[in-house]
Amino acid sequence: METETKTLTPTERINRRTVTEIYSALATGDMQGFMERLAPDVTWTVAAGGATGGTYHGPQEVLEKAMAPIAVDWSDFTITTFELTPVGDKLFAQGEYRGVNRTTGKEGAAKFVHVWHLLDGIAQRFETVFDTHTIWRATQ
Repeated sequence: METETKTLTPTERINRRTVTEIYSALATGDMQGFMERLAPDVTWTVAAGGATGGTYHGPQEVLEKAMAPIAVDWSDFTITTFELTPVGDKLFAQGEYRGVNRTTGKEGAAKFVHVWHLLDGIAQRFETVFDTHTIWRATQ
């Protein structure tokens, strides 16, 4: 998943572990485990142009408005990370979204970059940047 080219600070190690745990919780459907790693006032931004594009506040709003619609609209939806790069209190993740649109039956895939801002191993802010057009095409 990642290549370590430098020695990580204790903060970077904790942040990498937290983000790895978040992706693992999402992969296994452990939404409680996912939400426990988000700050009570987390800010979660999804790229404009995506079906759930916008900024959400707090774990419950993230779950209801950013995550739940994905499960409704997509089957076999996966988030695959290729590289995790911690830099101080931030972590950059590169990966791919992939799923089958439930309405059209078409597969959609898009590369992404996630930007995580963490404090003491808890996600404070999150932003996803991805190719919304490739996902949109699968809905048509």
